Amino acid sequence: MRRFFINARDIVGGTAKIIGDEAYHIIKVLRLGPGTSIIICDGEGYEYKGDIASIDSNTVIIKILGAKKTGGEPGVKISLAQALSRKSANFEFVIQKAVELGVNNIVPLLTDRTVVRAEEDRFRKRRKRWQRIALEAAKQSRRGRVPAVEKPSNLQDFLERLPRDTLCLMPWEGEDSTGIGEILKWESSKNFIRPVALLIGPEGGFTPEEVDNARRSGAIPVSLGPRILRTETAGIIALGIVLYELGDLGGAKFVKAQTKSGCTSAGL
Repeated sequence: MRRFFINARDIVGGTAKIIGDEAYHIIKVLRLGPGTSIIICDGEGYEYKGDIASIDSNTVIIKILGAKKTGGEPGVKISLAQALSRKSANFEFVIQKAVELGVNNIVPLLTDRTVVRAEEDRFRKRRKRWQRIALEAAKQSRRGRVPAVEKPSNLQDFLERLPRDTLCLMPWEGEDSTGIGEILKWESSKNFIRPVALLIGPEGGFTPEEVDNARRSGAIPVSLGPRILRTETAGIIALGIVLYELGDLGGAKFVKAQTKSGCTSAGL
């Protein structure tokens, strides 16, 4: 059954209204008609099964038949700060796969060795495309919400905005004493799962000065293993490891992560 995302305020009583890009997709691209059953998600932890009741030029009205808490969100919130790649297709690949895995939000990261620079007009257009990729990946993977692709940020600004209780991990090829697995195993033994931030460097990696500054801001440099990974590979692998140790990848730990965090995945 096809899945669409709407704003919670567009659900009133037993009906829902779909407008904007999602309505255009239903009317002009998919050409769905009245009576078609679909699923709509409100982005706040609930999904609704319903039938298309009526369609006009830019609005689709849904008759809601039932509602339930969505089950597509992990019990741990992970922010992925991924350095921009030379090739835009590589960054788009990371967005798609990170959303499928269960990332909470993605921040395009500007570092000392980032070749691409943030130009406001250029990135405004790119962010619209990036957010569309996130939307399609959320639909495909049956997520309950669409992770935000935020404005590009430099490393220090990103670190300063992080909540104080965040576990901030910085995979770095120069780290040879602390593995990401050992940090996460210690974290999983606690009674509360903290939000996690992952800092992923560009082609060429972080500079030693960036690592030192990040460490002073509370980040923990970690190793992903003995091999050097491409930047897009490192982001996806690190996210997968965190979700395996603290989240719901692998199946059995799904309930564990929810119980420790004190809430259900649908509420995130």
